[in-house]
Amino acid sequence: MKQVFTSIILLLLTTTVWAQAPKVINYQGVARNASGVAYAGQQISVRLSIHTGTPEGTIEYSETRNVTTNQFGLFNVGIGSAGASFMQGSINGVNWNAGNKFLKTEISINGQPYASLGTTQMMSVPFAMHSKEAKEIVLPFAQTGSSSTDLLSVANSDNTTTTSSTIKATAASGRAFYGNSNTGTTGYFVSNSGTGVFGYAPNGTGVIGMTNSASEIGVSAINNVNGLALSVKGGLRINGGNTNPGAGKVLTSDAQGNATWQTPAPTATIGFLVSGVAQGGLQILPNDIDYKIHPAVKEYDGSNNFSLYTQSPSSTFTAPVAGLYRFTIRVRIESNDMDTYIDYSYLDLMVRSNGIDSKKEFAVEWNPDWSTASLTLDKVVALKAGDQVWASSITKTEDNSNPILTYCDFAGYLIK
Repeated sequence: MKQVFTSIILLLLTTTVWAQAPKVINYQGVARNASGVAYAGQQISVRLSIHTGTPEGTIEYSETRNVTTNQFGLFNVGIGSAGASFMQGSINGVNWNAGNKFLKTEISINGQPYASLGTTQMMSVPFAMHSKEAKEIVLPFAQTGSSSTDLLSVANSDNTTTTSSTIKATAASGRAFYGNSNTGTTGYFVSNSGTGVFGYAPNGTGVIGMTNSASEIGVSAINNVNGLALSVKGGLRINGGNTNPGAGKVLTSDAQGNATWQTPAPTATIGFLVSGVAQGGLQILPNDIDYKIHPAVKEYDGSNNFSLYTQSPSSTFTAPVAGLYRFTIRVRIESNDMDTYIDYSYLDLMVRSNGIDSKKEFAVEWNPDWSTASLTLDKVVALKAGDQVWASSITKTEDNSNPILTYCDFAGYLIK
């Protein structure tokens, strides 16, 4: 049977709300033969295709349906609804914003080849008008949805400038952007090589983090590698909560890293003063042999770095930190008999650094023409942490008898 269609009447309607699934375009037509007689109560096959750009452009969606006309040859089709066969693509996948859309209609009767009834551009029928208006959001706008994935996804594929944005929010006052999440993350921002979050306020606060929970964190900075988690350029203020700020306090932390402002503990002065003579107040020195001087008591030892003659190392100051130190020594050495003169007497300031002993300063008396030698020494020395300092003397009497140390003052302190 030859298929001849003299006319077809098309009526396109949208569903009441286009944005709600399922997306359906109501299609209505009348089929008549060449004589104008309607195909009443006739089963026909209808193929509908949506082309993009031109009437023969790419098919974004196509479907075939078997329908039965009524007594007037009228039939109805819901494009995109259930019951279609031989579908290509999906009605939900049609990009209504990309190019013009054309609807091509083909009909087959009694299994004959499909005959084209022509292609019609889909103009400002209700669904197309709604698709155009959907490009803009009418404010105020509020919408609620439920999804295990993103409810809203926006992408900006431009990579030619750092000033482009995916979302820009501006407020004359108040909040430009506000998020609320009962659990999880209110805002999640990712940048492969740039800045995840950047807050800029010419006359206000760039970024604020706040929580009402005693166990949670207002702002958390994490670096999963060895770089910096937080970098501050400019001033820094830490106050509120239990931080207890105050003038002159220092920032300290507990074992868990919780920081508070604390009054600094008094810093011990690095210095010492020792005096007297060990061994009952009269230290017998070997004649003409270098021998360490042993003070008897500590009058002051701010950093507890001087060890007396009964400790190890004996009669020695150990520098706790590197720096410049000043040392002063006064001693009096006598012969064991007032009729025995002292030929000479040396007083030395000794330093041991890295296991090597060196003489940093000395004082000497030659032929004092008396049985007593009084010597004084004052020297500034650069020390490393761990260096050791002590005083020693070598004294020779005329009869080679042992001289005696009868007086000693030894002091030292860190200059800087």
